Amino acid sequence: MSKNVAVAAARDGKKSRVDRILDSIERAGNALPHPFILFMILSGIILVLSLVMSRAGVSVTALSATNGGSETAETVFTIQNLVTKDYLLNMVINFPQTFISFGPLKTALVVIISIAVAERSGLLSAFVRRVLLGASPTWMMLIIAFIAVNGNLLADVAVVVLPPLSGAIFAAMGFNPWLGITLSYIGATAANSATIVITSTDINLAAVTQQITGNLGISAPVNPLMNWYFIMVSTFLITITMVVVSKTIMKNKLPLRDPNANLTGGGSTLISDSQLTPAELKGLRAAGIFSLVYFGLLAFMTIPSGGLLRSPEGTILPTSPFLNGLVMIITLYFIFAGIIYGKVSGSLKSLQDLPDMMAKGITDVSGFIVIILSASIMIQVFSDSHIGDMIGAAGGQFLKDFNIGPTAALVGLILITMFSNLFVISGLTKWLLFAPVFIPLFASIGVSPAVIQMTYRIGDAITNSICPMNAMLGAIIGYYTLWKPKGYGKVGLGTIMVLALPYTVAIAVVLILQFLVWMLFKLPLGPGAGVFM
Repeated sequence: MSKNVAVAAARDGKKSRVDRILDSIERAGNALPHPFILFMILSGIILVLSLVMSRAGVSVTALSATNGGSETAETVFTIQNLVTKDYLLNMVINFPQTFISFGPLKTALVVIISIAVAERSGLLSAFVRRVLLGASPTWMMLIIAFIAVNGNLLADVAVVVLPPLSGAIFAAMGFNPWLGITLSYIGATAANSATIVITSTDINLAAVTQQITGNLGISAPVNPLMNWYFIMVSTFLITITMVVVSKTIMKNKLPLRDPNANLTGGGSTLISDSQLTPAELKGLRAAGIFSLVYFGLLAFMTIPSGGLLRSPEGTILPTSPFLNGLVMIITLYFIFAGIIYGKVSGSLKSLQDLPDMMAKGITDVSGFIVIILSASIMIQVFSDSHIGDMIGAAGGQFLKDFNIGPTAALVGLILITMFSNLFVISGLTKWLLFAPVFIPLFASIGVSPAVIQMTYRIGDAITNSICPMNAMLGAIIGYYTLWKPKGYGKVGLGTIMVLALPYTVAIAVVLILQFLVWMLFKLPLGPGAGVFM
């Protein structure tokens, strides 16, 4: 394998320019306070701004979109002073309700509990291993990329299990294990915005979007399906892009058959551990049968015009029991699929173990709950101050006055999100910051919240693989080291960056081009979710 920048730096005894830049990014990221503290600081800043701006009489007069964007009217936007006795007392008294009723908290907890059952019963891990083992090299590349791209569907399994499993399978078959590790890592991180079906990410982001649009009085369809068409197409485009990059740009750095590849770096042990037992196979078959029955019943209750999950008018959009109950539909599926797999395979000895599985799922996201504690306050005061309304009005007027088209501005938002992701990798945390600003900003010129959310998702995913704040980097370095080629120098952060950058750039180009096509032809991003309101 070719020597990369990181190895050259190690041999020369000095850091390369790339390493120095990455060190600077890491230092900047570490300088940021914890998200909980960050949201509290922002809440304080918003309170002070509301006082200063309201007393200064700051206002903006701009054309505002009305009637779903079909009409415009001149509106004066002012700031509401929140530093008053009545407001602060009400904020303290109503805080428990503000926290508990916060949309993302309710939806996230329910979905996370169900996914914890499927994950801890072994269902998700067994599914990944069943799909990969026995496939040909070319199909392995496609399958690994496809499963990793759909990593949202598999919770943390994709980024935790797939890289070492892929390396082990490639090594056991005599192929370059680094290629398998890289494909699975890139797919599970840089392509995190794409899936073929709706996942908890769609539900959680839509919950934030719904909260913002509701607070700001923006009339537009918001539901977990509103980005589905776009992300479904993205799934196949990114999968193909990753394989093409592997066969062209990376064919020298990550050749399928590398004469220097280390094929004994633990691969035989891992591949043995990856073999499905008869009990696991039996459990997967049972879970598969359940899936067919479950989704068959779901289709029976949704597709017919008089279906139980349709609205009284016989429609699905804009609202219906199907859309309103989507969180519970996903939750029930993962819970029962996990239970059936666990009971048949023997991993779930008793239903008495079920509450512990669910509780561990909550434990895993306890940090998220703490963040929501302060985020709910920040979102509330930001909404009540009407600063978001003013930013949206002023920004929209700026775009109009300087003839900055919405498409160019949205591409700029993608780039801004990509850059910010180098410092704060948590997707939901950043959306809690971005949504109150950019949704009203673009809504003022008629761009739908579905477009803003999709724009954010593109930028939020692309740089995940090269983010110094990525908690998985240490593990990925360990996987590369386990199968380090003969004569290769020190494996470090630079190794990952050099291997990941070509994929990251290619995925960025493909997704931005896809986005431009969507905007040019005004294609719907999901059911009932157009480009403009």
